[in-house]
Amino acid sequence: MDAQRVLAAIAEPTRFRIVQLLASGPRTVGEIAAHLGAMQPQTTKHLQAMESAGVVTAHRLGRRRVVSLRRDALEQLAGGLAALAARIPDEPVLEQYERAIAEEQSRPAGDRVIRAGMSVGATPAAVLGAWTDPDVLRQWWAPTHFEVAICEIEPVVGAPIRIVLREGDGAEYAAAGRVVSVEPDRELVFDLAPLDGAGLPLFAATYTVRVAGDARTELTVEIAVSGIRPEAAPAIAGLEVSLPLLLDQLAAVVG
Repeated sequence: MDAQRVLAAIAEPTRFRIVQLLASGPRTVGEIAAHLGAMQPQTTKHLQAMESAGVVTAHRLGRRRVVSLRRDALEQLAGGLAALAARIPDEPVLEQYERAIAEEQSRPAGDRVIRAGMSVGATPAAVLGAWTDPDVLRQWWAPTHFEVAICEIEPVVGAPIRIVLREGDGAEYAAAGRVVSVEPDRELVFDLAPLDGAGLPLFAATYTVRVAGDARTELTVEIAVSGIRPEAAPAIAGLEVSLPLLLDQLAAVVG
């Protein structure tokens, strides 16, 4: 079945009415023409186009012609359309992100703290290491449809941090900061601010990453945000929406 050809055949209004009529059972060409209020030659042309596309079958029974739907073709078409209609996780996230931007734009200016946490099936050392090993960080830091194009970080106090995300169309989004403190297997604190096109911070953000446990880790993340510029709403909303999703990706990588 050629799905595009079938869709084109039944998209024409008169032909779609024929499909609806035949859905209740086969009809003669004369019955179809009478139902449509059309001349039989016009109806025949429509039926020929639909038969050529595989939508109907014309049974030639002596002097009679009885037309029936190709149910198998419609079933295949329905299955194909159902597959296209299946929702994927990205779509609700986009809707959530859009709502978050609107809420952020209407929110009074001021500092805030964004929090998230989860239990991870890995040791504290592995979980904390996922934040400071560039090769591991590349695997989970980027939201869907992005990639980590540049990742520079090391667990040394004062070490500079630079992360650049690249979208599918080539657009890049940079963030820069510095490691503030490191307590092995316990806590990591760092500054990381998204930058505008001129390389200036849209806001200040201090991440505090804490881990506790043994074979399994309780991970908590706090992001203290301050100095928010008016145009930073999409970036702030992105933090709120993406942080839990990124932690899920971290857990999948280290776990």
